[in-house]
Amino acid sequence: MSKRRAPFDDLSTGEVTLDAATSRYLCRVLRLEVGDELIAFDPKRALEADARIVRIDREVVVISVAALRDARVVAPRRVTLVQGLPKGEKCDAIVRDATELGATDIVFATTERSVVRLTGARAAERMMRWKKIADEAARQCGRGDAPTLSLASWSEAIDACDRDDARFVLHPHAVTPLAPHLLSVARQSHLGVAFAVGPEGGLTLAEVETAEKQGWCAVSFGQTVLRTETMTAAFLGALRAFGEALPASKDASPSLKDGR
Repeated sequence: MSKRRAPFDDLSTGEVTLDAATSRYLCRVLRLEVGDELIAFDPKRALEADARIVRIDREVVVISVAALRDARVVAPRRVTLVQGLPKGEKCDAIVRDATELGATDIVFATTERSVVRLTGARAAERMMRWKKIADEAARQCGRGDAPTLSLASWSEAIDACDRDDARFVLHPHAVTPLAPHLLSVARQSHLGVAFAVGPEGGLTLAEVETAEKQGWCAVSFGQTVLRTETMTAAFLGALRAFGEALPASKDASPSLKDGR
């Protein structure tokens, strides 16, 4: 049986006393005992290490961490999601799906049709929640890293992706189909990819035009209109499936940065 895994911030070698939440997870959920082994990983630094439980004192767990090493499984390429900020708990599902399917950066962008506005303490609280969800999703799917999380305006988020080779705005009224471009990108694993999704009400034409002026390509998934929380899984699932099924190529596609 493979070793159990648990995420830890600022992982270091030697004896480490775990916080209450992680201790409860190891003791109550995994039912580990003194002497049991696990793999500890630091999702922010993409490091991991073999570890062993050396003490349990009133459900406070102390582990001994061996030498750190690069995580064995990490996202295969840089993939940035710019997500128009949706309502309710949809962000939770989006973070979870994006982590499991290989996103490396998630930017929640405030758009004209975003109902939710996050600032100050409320924003910090949400960021902490999303980080926990991302770390747990990384643990569950076997990744040794987790995506970075941030909040920005639409224009800030769009501008911040200028280093990515392929940039797509998913819009139901776009005339360009996604599939041909995505097939090309999937074969070129060295290319960084960014994709943007609107909130429940979608993106305005002005927001789409803002992205296009910065080199993004407006593309459509087809005739049906998908929910905002569905788009991430659909895009990343297709990118992953195409990438694994097609032979790799090192040929760059010059049209990707030009938004054509």
